[in-house]
Amino acid sequence: MSTSTPAITRKCSIREVAKKFLDGWKHPHKTKPTVKNIFYVAYSTKGLEHLAKFSDYSNRVGNTQMLFHGTRRACRIAEYPTNVTACSRNDCNLCNILRGSYNMERAKGARMFGPGIYSTLVSSKADDYSTNSDTTLRTRVMIVNHVALGRSKTMYEASHDMQHAPHLYNSVTAATYPEGGKVNYHEAVVYREDAICANAIVIYSV
Repeated sequence: MSTSTPAITRKCSIREVAKKFLDGWKHPHKTKPTVKNIFYVAYSTKGLEHLAKFSDYSNRVGNTQMLFHGTRRACRIAEYPTNVTACSRNDCNLCNILRGSYNMERAKGARMFGPGIYSTLVSSKADDYSTNSDTTLRTRVMIVNHVALGRSKTMYEASHDMQHAPHLYNSVTAATYPEGGKVNYHEAVVYREDAICANAIVIYSV
């Protein structure tokens, strides 16, 4: 495969990712999904540069976890097994991430812990954000990421004005209601692009 063409490629073993996705489906009112396919990211030149930066940062801060992120798909990537090349549309958040990296500029907005990149252990929570511009699509797509949380500050209250992790911390993690916090399900936030790297996508239907 050409290194100049951002695409996704399937690996032989998908059991670990599929199990994590299905085990992470926690919302009792949501129908259990069916995993249609899993593809691993095959990075282009730009993506490889980001991967190197992520690797350096992850090795430095540690605590790297596999977490889910839902975002908007504006094209038809992964709707069929033969369509595995990322599109070039500016409005396709999914393919913008797959082509290179997350973008902090796109993370701006009113968020519980400020403008950061949010991910979660709970796939059914990420599903809330896994949307399609084309309503005729039969599947949804979710990104599986490696996220370098480093030293993560547990947050028990919302802090909408945060611009970065607290001093001496690398990320924040929201405490759930049973833990004394303000969210129903786990979420973690990083505030720099090299702290997160897309590893795979799960194509599923509900």
